[in-house]
Amino acid sequence: MIKIYCDGSSRGNPGEGGFGVAVTTENKLITTYGKQYENITNNQAELKGLIWALNLAITDYKDQEVEIYSDSAYCVNMFNSWIHTWAGNNWLNSKKKEVENIELVKILYPFACIDFPNFVVRGVPGHAGILGNEIADAVASKNQAKLEKIFENHKDFCFSSKIFDF
Repeated sequence: MIKIYCDGSSRGNPGEGGFGVAVTTENKLITTYGKQYENITNNQAELKGLIWALNLAITDYKDQEVEIYSDSAYCVNMFNSWIHTWAGNNWLNSKKKEVENIELVKILYPFACIDFPNFVVRGVPGHAGILGNEIADAVASKNQAKLEKIFENHKDFCFSSKIFDF
């Protein structure tokens, strides 16, 4: 079973920020991904992280069961429920206004329509000590010190003390 944790971060909202993704097995960190942007909102960063995670699930891990975790209730609820209603309502929300972040939501929609997907999207509490989520958060927020501390304290889980080049 592959578990992919995704997170987003924005300083300023909008402001500088990015997303982080941590790919794990039951007992090891496989790899991390991240990307930074000069002007992004927190929700946009969260959505971009989810898009990255979904792409990984259907490409790199297409022959495996994948659980994708996000600490963004917005992302989890949107992907598992709201997106189908929005699509049926011509991308209008319950207030009859255009869905926010429509360009990213439309990228997510085909993933939500896959018959018999190899993945599920689930919520996870943020900043609750869940290792994969903490790693994704540190990558999203470019927090090198947090990553190094995680790697030092979890040598059995993390690969060698990689220094991230943000």
